Amino acid sequence: MDNLAEVEITPIASQCEHCPARSLCGTNEHTRKGYLTVKNPLQAKVGDQVEIEIPEDKYQTTLIFIFGTFLIALLGGALAGYLLAFLLNLEPAWLSLTGLIIALIMAGIFVKIKLNQKNKESLWPTIVNILAKGVVNG
Repeated sequence: MDNLAEVEITPIASQCEHCPARSLCGTNEHTRKGYLTVKNPLQAKVGDQVEIEIPEDKYQTTLIFIFGTFLIALLGGALAGYLLAFLLNLEPAWLSLTGLIIALIMAGIFVKIKLNQKNKESLWPTIVNILAKGVVNG
């Protein structure tokens, strides 16, 4: 994706614990500085002090969608395999396992299709304000 910037952040320990982008941030324990790749629609330059927005609600709804889809596939596939085994008078353990695996593969394909490029781009942290121009930029 074009138009990205790497932002140096100085995290406050209490804020890091609850930050939805914590897994994306490369924080150095010795310098207490972190680096986060963000969308840069305002064309901030090196040295600018910026405000970033982390789409916490989008992270949460996306995670609920992913885990919910796989949970439904897990239960539905196993149940469908068991019922099919019962109807066909076959070994339920193997058919349940086969149904579970097929359902999980189908759920994976479904999740990949739903999380298209547009959705992935909306999950990036974004620069929303340039607080101060850097020395390099006058």
